[in-house]
Amino acid sequence: MKNIYKAIALIAFIAITPAVTNAQVVMKEFLSQNIEGKLDHSVNNGGKPLYYKFEYKSVDSMRIYYTLYLYKDASKSSAFLTLPVLIRNLTWTYYLDITFTKNNTSKVAALIFKKDLRWSRVKFSPHEGCALVNPPVWDRLNLVDNYPLLINNTILQLDKNVNFNCYAETAATK
Repeated sequence: MKNIYKAIALIAFIAITPAVTNAQVVMKEFLSQNIEGKLDHSVNNGGKPLYYKFEYKSVDSMRIYYTLYLYKDASKSSAFLTLPVLIRNLTWTYYLDITFTKNNTSKVAALIFKKDLRWSRVKFSPHEGCALVNPPVWDRLNLVDNYPLLINNTILQLDKNVNFNCYAETAATK
């Protein structure tokens, strides 16, 4: 009988803990609105600020579609690079996939965020000639406690490893 009580207590503890803690950073309300921000000292903008905007498009089941716009000036009058984004908000993991296209071939930069462990990492292998650092260095972000930090770190990681101008030139020639 003692073992049954212990088992019930353990199961209750496991079930209640996620509801009580604030470990889940990706709140549902963030996944249906536009997200804007800036990097203060962008490698891709000659040390000047780089502005970004994730524009919400639609939801299809578990897939949330955005468009990422990158701007070199605060007026945000014209984006120098526009990229499609797919977000999947699963129970334990959050994925943000940004598609980079060059010469009709696409590669995906993927942010993986483990909700229960509160860490994230970006993984991406840029097209040949489009990396700023060889090999790229993707830093792990620990103790993620808010969604804007998660998004800003993703753009920061891409900015320091990927030459955005390489992809902007391809997009401009289409």
